[in-house]
Amino acid sequence: MTNNWSDRVAAADDSRTQRSVDERLQDIGPLSGGWLPLTKQAAEVVDKTTSAAELVTHLDVSQYCRADSIPHWHDSKPFEPMLRAILLKKLEDASDGWLHRTLDSDPQLADALGFNPDDTPSRSTISRAQTNRFADLQSTIETATRQIQALAAERGSPIGTPYEDSASEEPTGSSKRTVNRLIRRKTRDLLDELQTVVLPAFEFDRPDDPVYDDEELLMLEACLGLTGTAANGGAETYGDFVNPDPDLDDPFYEDGPSGETLLEAIKDLSPTQIAEMVNQSAARVLTRAKPRLEFETPVMLSIDMTYVAFYGEREELVRVQGAPKDKSYNWCYKFATANVVGDNVHFAAAMLPVGHADYHDPESYPGKNRSYRVGDIVRRLVDHVNDVCRVHTRRLYADREFYATDVFSVLEQRDLFYVIPAPRDDRVKRFIARMDTDVEGQKQVTVKSEHAVYGPVKHGVSNTRAETTLVGLPPDEDCDEMQVFSTNLDVNDEIGLDRRLTKKQITRYRRRGGIETAYSKIKEFAPWTTSTNFSIRLFHFGFAVLLYDLWLLVDFLVQTLIDIIEFRTKPRVTAPRFRAFLRREVSALL
Repeated sequence: MTNNWSDRVAAADDSRTQRSVDERLQDIGPLSGGWLPLTKQAAEVVDKTTSAAELVTHLDVSQYCRADSIPHWHDSKPFEPMLRAILLKKLEDASDGWLHRTLDSDPQLADALGFNPDDTPSRSTISRAQTNRFADLQSTIETATRQIQALAAERGSPIGTPYEDSASEEPTGSSKRTVNRLIRRKTRDLLDELQTVVLPAFEFDRPDDPVYDDEELLMLEACLGLTGTAANGGAETYGDFVNPDPDLDDPFYEDGPSGETLLEAIKDLSPTQIAEMVNQSAARVLTRAKPRLEFETPVMLSIDMTYVAFYGEREELVRVQGAPKDKSYNWCYKFATANVVGDNVHFAAAMLPVGHADYHDPESYPGKNRSYRVGDIVRRLVDHVNDVCRVHTRRLYADREFYATDVFSVLEQRDLFYVIPAPRDDRVKRFIARMDTDVEGQKQVTVKSEHAVYGPVKHGVSNTRAETTLVGLPPDEDCDEMQVFSTNLDVNDEIGLDRRLTKKQITRYRRRGGIETAYSKIKEFAPWTTSTNFSIRLFHFGFAVLLYDLWLLVDFLVQTLIDIIEFRTKPRVTAPRFRAFLRREVSALL
């Protein structure tokens, strides 16, 4: 393959002879089986002027009513309006709170969706409905959302632009055309970045002189991630791009590697090899990005657990873990990711598989439990970011699964500040019950210092004591229930000013750790698979992390070139638009 990808793209711009957008989109559904019924309906409506709100009001969702687990006589919100509302939220990549506020402030939209404008669903109702009532439809909702967003991106629809911010944040007219040109230009530049920075870190363990070299296999992987297809179906689409008019009578006509060739090459890699290659690539991308990005010094690091549902038989699959109680599935794969967080970026710096002895030292812990330890996950991720990525970390935000004595010990040893949500155990519930109240009896910000936590610590005993500070926050517009965090920040609740400063510090972490480009977005760049092979699952997720980073880099570069660099809860270049642009450039390249 030639080394100058951008030249090949430019040369191909005027000579593309591809099928229509709609024909190609039907080949790239996440199931490689064409459009879902909801997507087919959307195809009849979506054009460059169609908004997500307009689209969902036209969708006939009655065929899904049979999946409703709540009887018709029950005093609950109607099924069809709730499903349309959830589709709207998903299409806009918005939060439950955003959906509640939008329906509450826009009676016409609420009525068009089928609600009583005076009785719209609360945030908690929306959240519970997704977890319980619509659990069986989750796959359908996610797949339809992804297909419709891809369709909208190809047709130039504003779907994916925040409903409440579309008038003020998104460029219009000539400025929008300028942004589109910049996206195309920077996406082409990143093809060179992909070849020179990402791909060289990967090496498959294959025989000498294979039919297809490693770069071609990795290009197929990129194609699968951009289109959301399974290996075999995506390989056929890839082959169409490689040779759109093959001589079928020639038994050796070129059509690119098969999906099976890619999967067999991945299976020969160990999880350790995959993680090292992904993290080496992520460090290279971050090194190239640092001169262009605006991080605080030292930086904040966000460590989270990503859950990938597992529905097969669990026997002998030692890497399959129990899923959190708030998930709609019982078993899952777990991947830990570390993200460098700044005012304008949420950059994935490293990932690790979770659930096996590869990334922890069980003999160094007391007791007979040999499952993974979150403390070792934190040790490895923090050390990788500091030592390999050469980014100095000072503050850390982690999700609830990392609330553990071992983690607190790690962070104190490394002199890191942290904020971690506290699980609702009996002691935390008692803390909530005893929180301070104002003169009206409403809960106030409350701080409890020297809260003792006990548990195993590496090279310690099974009931090592660690101390943390609990901070209780009352409900607000973003969360309608009490929230409790553990931290070692200097906080207190002596007077009103102290309480306000404490809340500001904690919510600052919450805001930055919850940027819209979160971990669900990484999975949008992963191929579709039902494989139970852990190496395949890990490789797909790891490569998706790298595509995610390239997306964020394009978004920031576009903001730089139009001279608008700001903290945004949503990227200017949405993920569907980036995938659509990059997919077109890759197809031209091939």
